[in-house]
Amino acid sequence: MKTIQEFFDNYIPSRKVQHLLIQNKQILLDGNPVKREDDIVGLNLDINLYPESRHYEEVSLKPDVIYEDEIILIVNKPKDILVHSDDEKEITMNKIVESYYKDQNYISALPIHRLDKQTSGLLVYSKSPVFQPILDKLLSEKQIRRNYLAFVQEKMKIGETMVIDKPIGNDRHNSNKRIIYKDGQKALTKVRCLACNKAKNYSVLLCTLDTGRTHQIRVHLSSIGYPILNDELYGVSSDLCIRMGLFAQSVDLYHPLKEENMFIEAELPNDLNRLYQEAL
Repeated sequence: MKTIQEFFDNYIPSRKVQHLLIQNKQILLDGNPVKREDDIVGLNLDINLYPESRHYEEVSLKPDVIYEDEIILIVNKPKDILVHSDDEKEITMNKIVESYYKDQNYISALPIHRLDKQTSGLLVYSKSPVFQPILDKLLSEKQIRRNYLAFVQEKMKIGETMVIDKPIGNDRHNSNKRIIYKDGQKALTKVRCLACNKAKNYSVLLCTLDTGRTHQIRVHLSSIGYPILNDELYGVSSDLCIRMGLFAQSVDLYHPLKEENMFIEAELPNDLNRLYQEAL
């Protein structure tokens, strides 16, 4: 990279954010405001990562922080909490993360993807509106990959793999549900069986998303006869665990500032970890 514009193209793809950084003099070369054509080689580049302040309310819950740096926060979301809600009184993961930054209200708390209310596990946030566009771009280009463990009814051979490539659309009869629909959005899930408990008739599957459709893993696994335990919409009721058997266990990501690949992993909750160990 030789110029400001080449830097923008690589790290800040949003033309709107580029314009605001220049207009508001929030990107400097050796202390001086920049132009797009300016040469950056050998000069000191300063960027205001957090150009705005916000008002964040304090809530009683604290996030389980798994990883944090200047632009990325990864938390372990509990079960039965929405990421976002239109109900201002409901405690959501967004409110929990915002409260975490109550004394640093210049930091943004914007999730770059979603988890269903019943799903627990890793959730990735952008801390900087400046770098939110590149994180969104990396997610769309599959340089941020989310890996889930699904605890499902029925036995699958350990080591067996499959690719579920079935489009998903809205269920006309239930607005909360999704269905396999030939004219729906493309949806692709990669599956590998990690463990199986034949006596209790369940398997543990590693699922990696190539797309991010609503309820994708839940719909896909149900469609091939492996319903997720305690999934109220698509699965089966089970006494084997106290939650829905879907856990966002790890994230593979390319860090745009560190310019390196990273692997972030969360420990399984006690009930799911017990099931996993019993199936090995």
